Amino acid sequence: MHREGRRAQGVLENARDRVGEALGCSAREIIFTSGATEANNLAILGAARALARESGGPISMISSEAEHPAVLGPLRLLQQEGFTLQLLPLTPEAVIQEADLAAALAKTSRPTLLALQWANNETGAIQPFPIPEEGLHWHCDGVQGLGKIPLNDVVLGADALVFSGHKIRGPKGVGVLKINPTAAFDPILGGGGQQGGLRPGTESPALAVAFAQALELAIRDQEEFALNAAQCREAFLRSLSKEVAKFSMHHSPVNGIANTLSLGFAGIDGRMLLPACDAEGLRVSAGSACSSGAPEPSSVLRAAGLSKEAARSSLRISFGWNTTPAEAELGGTTLGVTVRRLYEVAIP
Repeated sequence: MHREGRRAQGVLENARDRVGEALGCSAREIIFTSGATEANNLAILGAARALARESGGPISMISSEAEHPAVLGPLRLLQQEGFTLQLLPLTPEAVIQEADLAAALAKTSRPTLLALQWANNETGAIQPFPIPEEGLHWHCDGVQGLGKIPLNDVVLGADALVFSGHKIRGPKGVGVLKINPTAAFDPILGGGGQQGGLRPGTESPALAVAFAQALELAIRDQEEFALNAAQCREAFLRSLSKEVAKFSMHHSPVNGIANTLSLGFAGIDGRMLLPACDAEGLRVSAGSACSSGAPEPSSVLRAAGLSKEAARSSLRISFGWNTTPAEAELGGTTLGVTVRRLYEVAIP
């Protein structure tokens, strides 16, 4: 009740208002979290258990093999509780087919929880959107698309929508969960009752303000970023092609976000590829950045049809908000020289 506490609360609620305004919704729909992993868990577990409570038992869930571990993790937990889970297959570009989605929805009784991302974090593929219908709860992991492709009414109309601060130049440690006020949702945490009891725990006004500022800038700069990222991609691939005669591309050239590439270099041991890139100052990964220390090849690329060897010899390459085409061109040349050197070792 003291003055400083009221001031902090005012800062927090102002940030919530700004996020709601940027997303075209009420501030009451905005929940601040520690990041996208927490937001995905809160939303998926909370919705599934609420729908199960209302319907009298575990419900059906549909998702895809392209989802981030922060989505697949809670889905697997629910599967252990008796919920049924169907994972849709992927095309070679790590995107689901609309016909498969429609067929799965047609065969599934309602209510159904559909967890389907906006854009893939490894290949950049933009997924098809479901058609809103009665009894279908759509959870959308929107982390990878925000700031890279335009927000639209379909994405904003999802029952639950998740974003992360560090993907839009904000700080690490803050995310947002946007919940449709008409959607079923049960809290999965108990505590002090903050944020309507949906995410109890002391919020950080500083992180909330930082997220609001980053969100406004990401929306403002989205078109400029997409144009620059496309120029970076073109420069990178052009310079890489001068050094390496052949490599495979696992991303979509037309249906993907411009700043994300997935490239494969056949015949190279993936256990040598990343350390060699790191030694040359290239900050790249072999899958989801959140699981970059995992010894297994990318599960997304494996689900898209690649062998273990091909997935291990693939790289995920992203261009940041401040990357210039000149830097991308240099990066492509550096990667090409590095790969050519590895080929000389692998194929005497």
